[in-house]
Amino acid sequence: MSSVIPISLSNGKTLNIQIKNSNRAKQLWLKANIYGMYIVVPTTLHYEINDILNFIYGKKKWLQRQFDYYERLKRKYDSQDIFKVDGHDDSNTISFLGTRYLFNLIKDKTTHTIISDNLKKISFHVNDKRKYKDYIKKWYRRQTARIIANRLPLIITNKKMNLLLSPIIIEPFHYNKISVKEQKSRWASCSTKRNLNFNLFLAALPVEIIDYVIIHELVHLVELNHSKKFWDVVGLADPEYKKHREWLHRYGSLVKIP
Repeated sequence: MSSVIPISLSNGKTLNIQIKNSNRAKQLWLKANIYGMYIVVPTTLHYEINDILNFIYGKKKWLQRQFDYYERLKRKYDSQDIFKVDGHDDSNTISFLGTRYLFNLIKDKTTHTIISDNLKKISFHVNDKRKYKDYIKKWYRRQTARIIANRLPLIITNKKMNLLLSPIIIEPFHYNKISVKEQKSRWASCSTKRNLNFNLFLAALPVEIIDYVIIHELVHLVELNHSKKFWDVVGLADPEYKKHREWLHRYGSLVKIP
């Protein structure tokens, strides 16, 4: 079976859908992102090519909507340098602190990571290449935990933040617990129990965007909703928050594991 299935769209363009076999999947399903369209095929079940084609053609309207959306998104990024590193395709890069690095996977007896700023390359040494994504997620989790541990106290002790929030509530930055975990649709959250949760991929973002996310959640300790008062406080703590929020909306979807 070919690894790519070409599908003609209503606008006359051809969409190449990549086939990804999965031992975990229980049924056929389609997924789309800025890098392309994929159909996940369970290896535990026997699907003929006609079964796959019928499934895809039944989703043509959805495919067209996804294609149009990501084409518009790509046009927004044409003037940005976030797709390539010295001419390399973005599918072979990974992001760390807002900088793109070449992605290199090496089978080794010990697991460790080497970051080369000169070469703009991150090399992941892993025992089992088949599980490399799990290792990279753990790496991101450690990096994000370290960054939060460093940045959060600096933001809390920032004189501007203290002067800003101290009249509103005594000890406004009191929180109970910090967690770093994989979150599908959020970069961070603040619970009613005053627990702060951060997305493990936060370390992929530029520092000023990370600071915005932290400030956003700290202000939620004062205002749990997104009221005008909430955004006024965020704006005082981060005067460029609108710019940072827009950056996150536009480019957050680019964070991925190759």
